[in-house]
Amino acid sequence: MSSAQRSARGVTLIELVVGMGIALLALGACVGALAASARLVATLGARAEVEDTAQLAAEAFRFDVRRAGFDPTASGVEGLAEALPEQLTLQADLDADGTLDAGSEEVTRWVCATAPPRLSRIIGAQSLPVAAPVSGCGLRYFDVSGGELVPGAGGLDPSGRARVRRIVLDFAVDPASGGAPAGRTVEVALRVAS
Repeated sequence: MSSAQRSARGVTLIELVVGMGIALLALGACVGALAASARLVATLGARAEVEDTAQLAAEAFRFDVRRAGFDPTASGVEGLAEALPEQLTLQADLDADGTLDAGSEEVTRWVCATAPPRLSRIIGAQSLPVAAPVSGCGLRYFDVSGGELVPGAGGLDPSGRARVRRIVLDFAVDPASGGAPAGRTVEVALRVAS
């Protein structure tokens, strides 16, 4: 059989099987790469979500502490009404009516809860989980010279709360899919009546 006859005859079964095998190997490599990419995107998405949660919690805390003590009518609003290692209560006369409405954002509590482990913002009877699950959540209080004021079992007394100039919130949000937590240390100056 001449070479012209062989080339005109077409593809043999062996050649077809080898070609299909190579194509299947290439397809398998593509599927594996696609699966690895999907896992990477999911991991990065989960990481971004936990970082966003931590950042949003930090910003909400800063917002509340910065407006604590707002008292346009000079009615004697105490900005920091409660100061414990795991919770604090902030007050502000936001509507400038000279009174505090405990059911509104004029009285806001921040709580590092342990069961379930979460950081919550409480307004009136409504608890708003800001970040969960959290680990290492706690509050610290500092005076004008930078000295730490350590609350006792009942929290800082009124004279201790009056000395607080900075509040620090330390927390870490744990990712649902495992991995390193997104930790934050948020330091905010407290409004001081002049």
